[in-house]
Amino acid sequence: MDEVRLKICDLCGALNLVENTECHVCGWRGHFSTEPEKVRSVIEVTRKLQLHETTQGRSLLAALRARVEDIRWSLRVWLNRRRRSPHFPL
Repeated sequence: MDEVRLKICDLCGALNLVENTECHVCGWRGHFSTEPEKVRSVIEVTRKLQLHETTQGRSLLAALRARVEDIRWSLRVWLNRRRRSPHFPL
């Protein structure tokens, strides 16, 4: 399998394919860094950021689900109280 060749935009730091004539993020048409060590370090940082964002997103989703469940429980309690009260017929 052929190795994907990448370069780094000197303006915004985004990874681009070597074949790109301009940066796919910012449109830069100037110099791009192609040093293998720099490219590897940007790939590693990008992976870590994506992992962090994924983990953070999962914890936010779990918190949202817990909050929705709390609201459902509160609504059920409120409806049960209303059904039992003679002052608030349904």
